[in-house]
Amino acid sequence: MSKVIIIGGGAAGMFAALGAADAGHQVTILEQNEKLGKKIYITGKGRCNLTNACDREEFLSNVLRGQRFFRSAFTRFDNEALMDFVEGLGVPLKIERGGRVFPV
Repeated sequence: MSKVIIIGGGAAGMFAALGAADAGHQVTILEQNEKLGKKIYITGKGRCNLTNACDREEFLSNVLRGQRFFRSAFTRFDNEALMDFVEGLGVPLKIERGGRVFPV
């Protein structure tokens, strides 16, 4: 087991930490804000809008910049995979108007 330090406790940092921990590493996250995922908390008027439940092509059609990178990443881990992942952690999700996805 090695020690891993992740700088930044936003969505990407927390996902990196989960991946490293699942691989058996001891993980420390360094974050300047008072809590991890602070920006995630404020999405959806403070209800944590995780993603949108629209189909893949509709989702991708709304990406304005970095489409090439996003399309590549999205083929490996899309919005449905994110919803499955979160529900697999025991967090039930609710799909609301406009396909917005929130934790229950």
